Amino acid sequence: MFQYSLLAFPLAFAGLPLYIHAPDFYTRHLGLGLGTIGVILLLVRLFDAVQDPVIGYLSDLHATRRQTIMTGGILTLTIGLFTLFFGPQLSISTAVWFAVSMMLATTGFSVVVINLNIIGGFWSADQHQRTRIAGWRESFTLFGLLIASILPTILFNFTEATQVFRWLFIIYAIAMLLAWLMFVKFLKRVDLQHLNRHKVLKATDFFQVLHDKQNLFFITYFLTQVAASLPAVLILFFVRDYLNAEPYTGLFLFLYFTSGAALMQLWFVLSKKLDKYRAWLVSMMLSIAVFIWVVLLQPGDIVSYSIICILSGFALGADLALPASIIADRINAIEAEERATQYYGVMAFIPKLALALASGFAFLILDNTGFIPAGDNTQVTLLSLLILYGLVPCIVKCLAAISLWKLINKQG
Repeated sequence: MFQYSLLAFPLAFAGLPLYIHAPDFYTRHLGLGLGTIGVILLLVRLFDAVQDPVIGYLSDLHATRRQTIMTGGILTLTIGLFTLFFGPQLSISTAVWFAVSMMLATTGFSVVVINLNIIGGFWSADQHQRTRIAGWRESFTLFGLLIASILPTILFNFTEATQVFRWLFIIYAIAMLLAWLMFVKFLKRVDLQHLNRHKVLKATDFFQVLHDKQNLFFITYFLTQVAASLPAVLILFFVRDYLNAEPYTGLFLFLYFTSGAALMQLWFVLSKKLDKYRAWLVSMMLSIAVFIWVVLLQPGDIVSYSIICILSGFALGADLALPASIIADRINAIEAEERATQYYGVMAFIPKLALALASGFAFLILDNTGFIPAGDNTQVTLLSLLILYGLVPCIVKCLAAISLWKLINKQG
């Protein structure tokens, strides 16, 4: 379990700077406009989202070479992160450098995550054991997010912004090397041959996942990811420019991820007593009931926002562990194991699509309202930020809960 799950730590550690800190860094310190960042992120992440099912298809086609595929993914991710946080160089346009670096990093990230999830999803045939495996993996994910959330705040006290991100890369590289060595040991110890006995796929099989009657599940998952993506891409702006609490950014993220890790086991217990679908629904209702209070916050409400971070973090574990376990059960139910990696490709595609839409359109909307990161903003502009960060995600989460309720009724 440890050898398998540890790889999730450096992946999560890389993901937070990649998706949250990098856009803010390039806007504040390297001169890219918020609108330009929004367009680049929209295009890059849409490309990244579209390629995920292709990655899943190719991984299925070459299932016996999974270790080689994952090695290539790690190298691509590492090169992308290196260029992102050590660039731009050689008089190359900042916008081009940012776009290419993001594309490399997100591609490598997708390759590793998709294959890591497929191994976890079908390592065991027992449904409850799958949830336990996902829980181990996502616990290391939360740990990686936790460390990545507090390190920048600590490092900013000792060095300038450019050096902070270089140190983050060095720490990531060391963690990834150690985790990969452990994962290779895992691959040698565990029999995964059943994942390699798939039929040779035809080109037409690539689209088969769209005809397996999983649309309502994928819609539900997409809505939850949109609801999660908006606060994720806007949290730095919200904390710094609306709450006026930039020194506490690391603390807020720490509280959120810590509470998520603390209650991870609760969702496993609840999924056994109710079922995975109803446990997921409970987490959605909890998330809505807590996060809606964000819209009542005023600048300086640090304690109130801290409480919201803690309580909303309780629902995080369910969103991380349950969907991956549910889709594995559904794949088994329709005997579609030969397309399993494609399903996980779609599962990776959906958050990327949600993140692309959330980051692209949120940044463009804020740019059109005249929002200036770390600058002087009008009340109307700050109200727009508050609505995008606090109200819209709750509305989308309500739609996700309705979709999940329909799915539960359809399941009987």
